[in-house]
Order: sequence, then structure tokens, then C-alpha cells
Amino acid sequence: MQNRTVGKTSLLLTAIGGIIGSGWLFGPYYAAQMAGPAALISWILGGLLMMVIALTFAELSAMLPLVGGVARFSHFSHGTLVSFTMSWCGWISSIAVAPIETMALIQYASNYMPELVVKAGTSHDLTPLGIGIAALLMLCMCYLNHFGIRLVSKTNNSIVLVKIAIPILTALIFLGTRFEIDNFTSQGFAPFGLQGILTALPAAGVIFSFIGYTPAIMLAGESKNPQRNIPFAIVGSLLFCGALYFLIQLAFLGSVEPSMIVNGWKTVEFAGDNGPFAGMALHLGLTWLAVVLFVDAVISPFGTALIYTSASARMNYAMSQNGYMPSWMQKLNINHSPTIAIWTNYLLGLLLFLPFPGWQSMVTFLISAFILSYAVGPISCSSLRKIMPAAERPFRLPCEKLFAIAAFYFCNLLAYWTGWETFYKLLIAIAVGYLFLIVYKQTKAGKKLELNFASGLWLAPYYGGLAIFSYFGTFGGGQGLIPFGWDFVYIFLFSLAIFYLAHASRMKPTEPHEKKTEELPVI
Repeated sequence: MQNRTVGKTSLLLTAIGGIIGSGWLFGPYYAAQMAGPAALISWILGGLLMMVIALTFAELSAMLPLVGGVARFSHFSHGTLVSFTMSWCGWISSIAVAPIETMALIQYASNYMPELVVKAGTSHDLTPLGIGIAALLMLCMCYLNHFGIRLVSKTNNSIVLVKIAIPILTALIFLGTRFEIDNFTSQGFAPFGLQGILTALPAAGVIFSFIGYTPAIMLAGESKNPQRNIPFAIVGSLLFCGALYFLIQLAFLGSVEPSMIVNGWKTVEFAGDNGPFAGMALHLGLTWLAVVLFVDAVISPFGTALIYTSASARMNYAMSQNGYMPSWMQKLNINHSPTIAIWTNYLLGLLLFLPFPGWQSMVTFLISAFILSYAVGPISCSSLRKIMPAAERPFRLPCEKLFAIAAFYFCNLLAYWTGWETFYKLLIAIAVGYLFLIVYKQTKAGKKLELNFASGLWLAPYYGGLAIFSYFGTFGGGQGLIPFGWDFVYIFLFSLAIFYLAHASRMKPTEPHEKKTEELPVI
């Protein structure tokens, strides 16, 4: 029985609420360190890249408005093996959002409770006490989600208005208090060149700041009018938040005192930089604004984490529907909430604090996992045009093949820019996923899975190729043997080859496909 309760405005606010989290609290500071004033270009570029990728999902989610849509699209286009792999990446990254946002909340709180965080080089890592408090906060998010998506949606609608107002207020006050125009030229507009601009996309949290529209896709099955509401929520949220992030970055760059950057943007630091905007507000003598920012540093991350606690459980639900997880992951309580999935993700989320105790390190890992789960979207979008040509597409992407190839290329570039130090950890996580699949395949439920190896053979050259580029490239621990600039060309040719290989490996058109999409239950 369908239970569609999320309206157009709620879906848009859910996407905006997912986007505006800890990214704006930390991203402009880290982006300035990595790209200087050219960080402005990083935000524009990041927004454009994510918009192209998101448009492919707008067509998919409007055509197939299913719970946990990210986990379902590739199931119809390429079968079990591909769908499981991408679902696994998406699931891991979704689980990581709540710990990341909680970590951001605690890092700001460490300004008045320093025992929560310890500085490790340029990053700030949680202490055992900080991890303990993080666990309690995540427990509260799980408890609220127990009461169902309607409560989460209403709670988020209230929180989102605060999350929008405070960044706008902060940017305008910073611009009106101090704006040093020389900051944009004294060290050069782009002191670290194009590579600095690109490095900031994953490493400074720029891309992380834009990926929050995903809950609008995952909650598609609970939208009142998904064909209209989902494209509206995705495109609208990215346009609005892109403009907001640009304004915030501009305000931060102009508010920095010139003496702080005499040795370059890479070394810029100031008292309270573990909470950059609050610390800068204190430096400008805006004590009242610092207090507001400390409050928002609780509200914004908590709101985003609350949304993703709900959305990640929908991933479990969708993977269980696909047969990749036990059927009890679909068990709903009286509020139509997948309680078992929520608590499972809570326990797994706690484990992520061990290898990734700092905000930046966990963000970079999350981006690489998210991007690889997104990479199949453009391929599925193009493939389903052939597999399900008669399916109704309320939002039909123009020049679909061109958009799909561009989106797939952008996904591969973003994965490459995360660097080898992060990418190899993701490969390990994927290997763990395959181990889980092998073990699960031995169970009674797992034996029913048809792995569709023929449709997934492109995965081996795809991951192998990305690993080679990452290892020999110039980003994040790479060997630097692939010259910067030429890597764009090589990855484009590689992306083109993999795209057409994957497109050729798609599932064959069958009549049951379209019926099956209509019969799938939603929460």
C-alpha cells in the first residue's frame, strides 16, 4: 500500500536541507587554503558538474519514483552485479553522512569544550569523549526517525528555514563589516593554479556540499507527485545552494585580514579556526554573530544528519527489495519507518569514526563512494532509453546521450581528483561488499539472486582503470607519472570506452520490466 506524504515544498526543502549542512561551515575555509580566491571558481564548477549529473537522475527518478531510487535504477538497466556494486557504494556513503555532520557539530562545540577535539596537523580529530557524544547525538537522530518520514519532513521544514537564513545573514554581515578587495590579488587570484581549484572540489568539501540533493531521489517513492516534484527539487536546490555558497565564499575571502595571508593562503589560520566562521566573527568583533553561528553549528549539521539517517535506511530497504540484503530490512513499524535498517546503519556509522576521526578525511572518502554510486546514473539513464522505450518520462532529458556521457566523464574526474590515498580505501570497501555478497549468496535468500555477470563485465576494467589513473596521477598521494592536463584527455577517452561498453552490456528489453516498476511497494 502506498503512503505518499511528502509534498513539493517539503521535497525541495529536504534537498536544500540535505545540501546546507556542515559544508558551508567548513568548506569556504578549506577551499581558500587550497585554491586561494579562485575557490570561487571551485564552487561554480562544483555546482555545474553536479547539475549535469543530477539531471540524469531527474529523468530516472521521475520515471521510476521508487524508495531508495539510487539503488534501484541500475537494477533495471544492468541487473544484480552492477546494481549491488553501486548500491553498496551509495549505502556506505549515505551511512557516513550522519557521522560527518555530527563530527562537524562537535568540532564547532570544541571552541567552548576543547576536550572534544585534538588537533592533528591541519585537521581536527575527535577524542574518545568526542566520539562518545557523537554516538549519543546519532542515537537521538535514530529515535526521531522511528516516528516516520512525516515527522522528519516536518521537523526538517522548520530547521531548513533557519539553515537558509543564517548563512545568508552571515555572508551579508561579513561583506558589510570588512571586505578587503586586495585579498583577491595580493597573492594572485589562483595561487595554486587549476590543480588547486580542482583539488578543492573533493578535498575541501565543495562537492560534499552539493551532494545533499540525494534524499530527494531516495524519498521519491513517498512523494505525492514525483513526476513533477523530483526534478523541481533537484534542480531548484542546486541552483539556490550554488548561489548561496558562492556568496559565502566571497564573504569569507574578503573578511580575512591581509596580515593572515602574507605567507600565502595555504598557511592562513586564526584563533578559533576549528570553527572557521565563528572564529572569524570573533576576530571581526561580532560576538553576537559568533554565538548565532555556534547555535547554527548545532542546527545545520543535525538537520542534515537527521535527513540522511532517514534516507540511508531507504537504501537498506531498496537493497533488500532487490534481494541484496535480508528481507527483515524491509520491516516497517507502525509509523512506516524501517526501524531495523535505521539501527543497523547507526551501529555501522559508529565504526567509521575509527579510520576517519577527522571531518576532512571522512568527507573525502564519502565523496569518492558517492561519486562511484552516481556514475551508474548516466549509464542507466541512457540504457533505459533502449530497454524501456515506451515508459512514461515526465521529465525527458534533451540530448540524452551527450548529457549522459558528460555526466559519466565528470563522475570519473571527481573520483580521480579524490586521490589515491582515498581511492584505494574505497576499493577495499568494495571488496568487502563482494565478500558480503559471496557469503550472502550461500544463504537461502541469496541463492535466488541471478548475478547477471554478462551485464556487469565492464566493472572490472572500469575500477581497474580508475585505480591505475589514481595511482599514477598527480592528486592525493599519486605517483605523478601522468602529466597534469593530459589526464583530462586520458580519462575522457577511458570514460567514452567504458560508457559504450556498459551501454552495450545492458539488460535486454523485456515486457515484465515496466510492470514490475509499477508493482513495487513503497514505504
